[in-house]
Amino acid sequence: MTTPLFSIIIPTYNRRRMLQRAVESVLIQEYDNWELIIVNDGSTDDTEKYIQDLKNSKIKYFYQENKGRSYSRNIGIGESVGAYICFLDSDDELLPEYLSEFEKTILHQPNNTILAGVRLMDNGYTSEILPALNKKECIIQCLEGYFNLMPFCFPKTIIKSNRFNNELYYGEDFHFFIPILVNNDFTTIDFVTSKVHQHSNRTINKIFDNISEGYIQLQKSVIQTLDNNYKQLLLFMDKKEIQNIKTTKVKDYILTAAKYNYTMASRINNSQDIAYIHKTQLLLQRLKGLIQ
Repeated sequence: MTTPLFSIIIPTYNRRRMLQRAVESVLIQEYDNWELIIVNDGSTDDTEKYIQDLKNSKIKYFYQENKGRSYSRNIGIGESVGAYICFLDSDDELLPEYLSEFEKTILHQPNNTILAGVRLMDNGYTSEILPALNKKECIIQCLEGYFNLMPFCFPKTIIKSNRFNNELYYGEDFHFFIPILVNNDFTTIDFVTSKVHQHSNRTINKIFDNISEGYIQLQKSVIQTLDNNYKQLLLFMDKKEIQNIKTTKVKDYILTAAKYNYTMASRINNSQDIAYIHKTQLLLQRLKGLIQ
């Protein structure tokens, strides 16, 4: 049996209906030397039966008690045999050219992480985001949150020294790939290869179940990543740009949190130093006027 070039990892939890779309998007890939690793993170629906009924030797299936996406992805990395690792969320999908476009790039730049474009699907509205060809501009795009894990292809030689933080359920992708980008060469593809489907049940919304805990997650993942990679980031941008990104991340969290719990969002806002307050306070007041 030929060793697969690509390992595609899907973590999933109670998403049987959405999972089918994701899996089928792998099955119809133009490039066929791949393995699909599905990690069932304690689902209570019929996810396992669906996967077993596929009876496909290229699909590896693992079950674990519910421990979160980070833990599931780490399981997938550990079980993978492909030279390149890709990640697919169970509510999204790949376009048929996804792997073939990566394979073309690998032939010329085999040691680079690769980033392609993505199509956002939101209640009938479609938009596309392409990575900038300039490295600095592309890193800024990633820092500003334009891409999740799916448009990336990582050489396993790089992944070996990087794992997801099992304690994170928000910003874990940011925490994972920003150090890879700033410390290694990467290549961008001016081509859309995947679709992200926006919906009310996306896992990211979990961060607002407990807003104070969600803010701690933001600090541990996004803000800590910016701080830990500060020296490397200074090679691509100045101090003010880094601070602006940090301020925007905090501001956006507080404003979105206010839609769920204004009192708690205000409390978090008032606990921040002045660099965060002067921009968020007026916006919170406006938001409050809309809510009441």
